[in-house]
Amino acid sequence: MQVIKLNSDHLTFKGRVHGSVGIEYRIEYDKTAFRMEYNYKYVYSKEDRDMLDGADDSTVTYELTPLKKGQFDIYEVEGFRGQETARNKHTVVII
Repeated sequence: MQVIKLNSDHLTFKGRVHGSVGIEYRIEYDKTAFRMEYNYKYVYSKEDRDMLDGADDSTVTYELTPLKKGQFDIYEVEGFRGQETARNKHTVVII
Protein backbone atom coordinates (compact mmCIF):
# COMPACT_ATOMS: atom_id res chain seq x y z
CA MET A 1 0.00 0.00 0.00
CA GLN A 2 1.16 3.49 -0.83
CA VAL A 3 -0.26 6.73 0.64
CA ILE A 4 -0.22 9.71 -1.70
CA LYS A 5 -1.06 13.27 -0.62
CA LEU A 6 -2.35 15.37 -3.48
CA ASN A 7 -3.24 19.05 -3.70
CA SER A 8 -5.41 19.57 -6.82
CA ASP A 9 -2.90 17.93 -9.19
CA HIS A 10 -3.50 14.72 -11.12
CA LEU A 11 -2.33 11.13 -10.80
CA THR A 12 -1.00 9.07 -13.68
CA PHE A 13 -0.98 5.27 -13.86
CA LYS A 14 0.60 3.34 -16.75
CA GLY A 15 0.41 -0.32 -17.62
CA ARG A 16 0.80 -2.83 -20.41
CA VAL A 17 -2.06 -4.34 -22.39
CA HIS A 18 -1.61 -7.06 -24.99
CA GLY A 19 -5.10 -8.23 -25.90
CA SER A 20 -4.20 -11.02 -28.31
CA VAL A 21 -1.94 -12.59 -25.68
CA GLY A 22 -4.28 -11.95 -22.76
CA ILE A 23 -2.28 -9.39 -20.76
CA GLU A 24 -4.64 -6.96 -19.02
CA TYR A 25 -4.25 -3.77 -16.95
CA ARG A 26 -6.89 -1.51 -15.42
CA ILE A 27 -7.48 0.72 -12.45
CA GLU A 28 -10.39 0.74 -10.02
CA TYR A 29 -11.32 3.99 -8.30
CA ASP A 30 -14.22 6.01 -6.88
CA LYS A 31 -15.82 7.51 -9.98
CA THR A 32 -17.43 10.27 -7.91
CA ALA A 33 -14.01 11.40 -6.64
CA PHE A 34 -11.99 11.52 -9.87
CA ARG A 35 -12.34 12.43 -13.52
CA MET A 36 -10.51 9.89 -15.65
CA GLU A 37 -8.77 10.27 -19.01
CA TYR A 38 -7.62 7.14 -20.83
CA ASN A 39 -5.04 6.92 -23.60
CA TYR A 40 -3.10 4.14 -25.26
CA LYS A 41 -0.04 3.93 -27.47
CA TYR A 42 0.80 0.91 -29.57
CA VAL A 43 4.33 -0.47 -29.32
CA TYR A 44 4.37 -1.29 -33.04
CA SER A 45 3.68 1.06 -35.95
CA LYS A 46 0.44 0.77 -37.93
CA GLU A 47 2.34 -0.84 -40.79
CA ASP A 48 3.82 -3.48 -38.48
CA ARG A 49 0.45 -4.12 -36.82
CA ASP A 50 -1.12 -4.69 -40.25
CA MET A 51 1.57 -7.23 -41.21
CA LEU A 52 2.23 -9.06 -37.94
CA ASP A 53 -0.05 -11.34 -35.97
CA GLY A 54 -0.35 -10.35 -32.29
CA ALA A 55 1.23 -6.92 -32.74
CA ASP A 56 -1.43 -5.22 -30.61
CA ASP A 57 0.87 -4.69 -27.59
CA SER A 58 0.27 -1.25 -26.10
CA THR A 59 0.94 0.99 -23.12
CA VAL A 60 -2.18 2.43 -21.53
CA THR A 61 -2.29 5.59 -19.43
CA TYR A 62 -4.95 6.53 -16.91
CA GLU A 63 -4.89 10.13 -15.69
CA LEU A 64 -7.07 10.88 -12.67
CA THR A 65 -7.99 14.43 -11.71
CA PRO A 66 -9.58 14.86 -8.27
CA LEU A 67 -13.12 16.23 -8.06
CA LYS A 68 -13.40 16.49 -4.28
CA LYS A 69 -11.37 16.34 -1.07
CA GLY A 70 -11.07 13.24 1.08
CA GLN A 71 -9.30 9.90 1.33
CA PHE A 72 -9.79 7.37 -1.46
CA ASP A 73 -8.38 3.99 -2.50
CA ILE A 74 -7.18 3.34 -6.03
CA TYR A 75 -6.29 -0.17 -7.20
CA GLU A 76 -4.00 -1.08 -10.07
CA VAL A 77 -5.14 -4.46 -11.35
CA GLU A 78 -3.13 -6.70 -13.66
CA GLY A 79 -4.50 -9.82 -15.25
CA PHE A 80 -3.81 -12.62 -17.66
CA ARG A 81 -6.56 -14.22 -19.75
CA GLY A 82 -9.35 -13.09 -17.45
CA GLN A 83 -7.61 -14.03 -14.19
CA GLU A 84 -6.35 -11.36 -11.81
CA THR A 85 -2.60 -11.73 -11.24
CA ALA A 86 -1.79 -8.64 -9.15
CA ARG A 87 -3.65 -5.93 -7.25
CA ASN A 88 -1.79 -2.90 -5.87
CA LYS A 89 -3.57 -0.53 -3.49
CA HIS A 90 -2.84 3.20 -3.34
CA THR A 91 -4.50 5.39 -0.72
CA VAL A 92 -4.85 8.95 -1.93
CA VAL A 93 -5.54 11.91 0.35
CA ILE A 94 -6.86 14.94 -1.52
CA ILE A 95 -6.20 18.10 0.48
